[in-house]
Amino acid sequence: MVTSHSISDDSEFRPTILVRLPGNVESDVVRLEARLNLTLPIAYRRFLLNYPSILIETKTDLRWCHESLSDRKLRFNIDELIYYNEDVRVPGTPWTEDEGPWPDHYFVIGDDQTGNYWVIDVLSSGEMILFYDHETGTFTVEHKTIQAFTDHLVQATIKWNQEQKVRRDKSP
Repeated sequence: MVTSHSISDDSEFRPTILVRLPGNVESDVVRLEARLNLTLPIAYRRFLLNYPSILIETKTDLRWCHESLSDRKLRFNIDELIYYNEDVRVPGTPWTEDEGPWPDHYFVIGDDQTGNYWVIDVLSSGEMILFYDHETGTFTVEHKTIQAFTDHLVQATIKWNQEQKVRRDKSP
């Protein structure tokens, strides 16, 4: 991981990822947990504090833009994580197959831009990543660990980018 160091406004040591993005520190995670009134599982907390730079460096080539995996599919930014988790908890929005509210124990870690989310269960001691399908209102296990999810995202993005390049190269 390419890192340097910076000091935040509260003088807390912060590793800097890719020189331009300050890394998450314990006070960021504490702020998130306090704001959302939950405790993150240890494995996910560790992941946020040691966020892999490959998720920032790997970008999906959407042609009109290059979107980092950390900007959507496996979010890095604490404020965005707070926003998305507050958003799904807005009262009156039916989320589940029985038209119920968003379950409090599911924490959004990313999305696919079409209304589907990747989540973790904050009540679980495991590292499973679940996928929320907005069409069926169901949650299903998609990956057994955050590392498996990370590896999948990186490999799928590399494959997507290669396929798009071949497609563009074939176009007149």
